[in-house]
Amino acid sequence: MLKLETLRSAHELDRVKARWTWLEKQCAGTLFQSYELNRWAARWFAARETPQVIVAESDCGMAIIPAVRRERELGLIGETLFDYRDVLSAGEPGVLEQAWQELARAGVPLEVTALRGAAARERWQSLEPTDFCNAPTTRRCDLTAREFVAAHRKAAKASRRMAREGVRLVRRESRQRAIAEWIYRRKAEWCGKSENLFADRHRQNFMLYIVCSGVVNCTVWSYENDYGDIAAALVTFRHGDIRHFYTIHHDPRWERFSPGQGMIFEVTRESLAEGLDVDFMTGEYAYKNRLATAMVPLYRVAASAEQMARWKYAAPGMVNPAA
Repeated sequence: MLKLETLRSAHELDRVKARWTWLEKQCAGTLFQSYELNRWAARWFAARETPQVIVAESDCGMAIIPAVRRERELGLIGETLFDYRDVLSAGEPGVLEQAWQELARAGVPLEVTALRGAAARERWQSLEPTDFCNAPTTRRCDLTAREFVAAHRKAAKASRRMAREGVRLVRRESRQRAIAEWIYRRKAEWCGKSENLFADRHRQNFMLYIVCSGVVNCTVWSYENDYGDIAAALVTFRHGDIRHFYTIHHDPRWERFSPGQGMIFEVTRESLAEGLDVDFMTGEYAYKNRLATAMVPLYRVAASAEQMARWKYAAPGMVNPAA
C-alpha cells in the first residue's frame, strides 16, 4: 500500500528525519541533499519559498521530493544557495513516479538548477534536462599532491610570493564566526559582471549560521599576516571524501598578488595530501579550470505540471530498501 504525504513547513520535516537520513545513505547524494542542510534552508527561507515536500512510501520503495513553492513555479529547497539539486529515492521506481504525480497536482511548472553528473541526468530524463555548465574538480585518482604541485609551478610560485610578503595560510575548524563575518559581509560589497547573491543580508546570515553551527563539516581558510590583516579567505565544506570550495573572497588591496588564486592552489594541495577530492563548485572560471583534472556536467530542468505527471524512471540499478 502506498502512503503519500505533503509536508508544508520545516517543522513537519522533523517527522521524516530518520527516513530522509536513511535515503541520503542509499542514494549517495551530495552535501546539498543532506537532511540537516535542507531542514535549515526550509526554515530560513520559508517566507520566500514555502516547503511542499512530497514523501512517498510503500513496502517496496521510498521517495522524497524536497520541493518548494515559489511565486510562479516550484523548485527544490535551497533558495539560490544550493549548488546541486536532486530527489531522494530507493526501491521500486513506481513510488517516485507517484511522488511526481502528487507534486504535479499543484498545477504549476518546475524549475531546477543544477543536477550534478550524468547519472542525475539519466534519473531526470523524463523531464528533459538541458546543459547548464560544468563543475571543475581535482581528483586524487588523477594525481598526487606532489604531482599537482609539479604540474602547477606558476601557482606554486604565486603561493611562495605571498609567503615572502609575510602572509601565512591559516586553517580554522572552530571559532569561525569572525572570519566568516569578514567573508560574507565583504562579499556583499563586491561588484562584478554577475549577480552578487550575497548582497542579500538574509543569505549572508544563513551562511554565517551554517558555517558556525556545526550543521555541516566546515573548514575556513585564510591568508593573514602578523598584523591581523586578511588578504583572502575561503569557506569549504567536507562531505565524505570530497572538499567543496563554497565561497572565496579577497581584499582588493592585495589584488596584485592574486591571493584568491594562491589560496585555491594551496588548499587543493592540502586536500589531495589528506586523500580528498576537490570540488570547485558550479561555474567554469579560468582560475578553477587551470587546476582541475576533470569536469562534472551540470543540468537544468524546466518542466510543466503535465510533464511531471508523466514522469518515468529511466535509469537502471535502483537500490532496494532495507527490510
